[in-house]
Amino acid sequence: MIEKNLVSVIIPIYQTEKYLWHCVESVMSQSYKNIEIILVDDGSTDRSPDICDNLARMDERVKVIHQENGGISSARNAGLQNANGDYVTFLDSDDFVHRHFIKYLLYLCVKHGAQLAACGLYSGSGGDFEGISMKGSASVYSGKEALLSRRVKSGVVGKLYLRELFEGLAFPVSDHFNYEDEALIYKLLYRCEQVAITNKPLYYYFQNPISTTRKANHYKPTDFYEVLQERIQFFSDKDKELYEYSYEYLCLNLMLFYFTCKRDEENTNDLEELLWQYEIVYFKVLYNEVTPLKYKLMFTAFYQFPEPCALIANKAGLPLKKRYEHFKSKEKRLR
Repeated sequence: MIEKNLVSVIIPIYQTEKYLWHCVESVMSQSYKNIEIILVDDGSTDRSPDICDNLARMDERVKVIHQENGGISSARNAGLQNANGDYVTFLDSDDFVHRHFIKYLLYLCVKHGAQLAACGLYSGSGGDFEGISMKGSASVYSGKEALLSRRVKSGVVGKLYLRELFEGLAFPVSDHFNYEDEALIYKLLYRCEQVAITNKPLYYYFQNPISTTRKANHYKPTDFYEVLQERIQFFSDKDKELYEYSYEYLCLNLMLFYFTCKRDEENTNDLEELLWQYEIVYFKVLYNEVTPLKYKLMFTAFYQFPEPCALIANKAGLPLKKRYEHFKSKEKRLR
């Protein structure tokens, strides 16, 4: 591949001195070399700022931004404002990527004329990709089809974006809001003519069992509910199928939040309020045309028997559980 496209890699950083070097090294050693690495130090008080400056001295592709603590959205926005690349990708500072992460996703974008490419995400506590199968196929969708496919994860990491997609958009900055990925990803997908998705696990979500950032955070479903209500409003006058699917997505998330709350012994959320919100959304989904029958049956079973469903789901371990554990462990990391 001719390396004519500059790729900006944006890494927000807060108190991750133990993992930062490995994270950035995985980017510096990418097989695709035409990159700029933007390290946004979000007011860290550990050794992270010094590590950032040392990395910049080692590699001229590394740029460092030091700012007062403003949260992950503020840090990502600062990275976007200073990005010069044709494409942009985001990486959390305690995660790392396969050496062909950028090369392969860029290949998919160029080959298929895609504005966004997404890869599989591997969760583990190891230090490299040794022993992880890199087999996987790729599929191409329109932006709408990608949303309706239910294959695109809501997080912004593990994806490569045409930078033009972000024109006029920014991550929402708030002193209480934790789901900035969810608030933006559907708008980016909706802008895409083509989206390429591969299940190759090229992004490594590092899980350190003793890290303080992995301790349980008792988050509020009201934050997520607010974001997904905005999503419903966004599609209300644009596309009927995506409007109906947004209700399905909210219904699914409320159900999974309930499961998580029942699993959490220290939960302080009002579960009766959560079920009341679910009931309102459930009847919207029950009569829409885009939701498959199997989903409607699942939602109906939960509506009728929420506690037994939660007990069964938590004992069995839902396939979607990992995604919500990802949100739970990452929230407030850059606060």
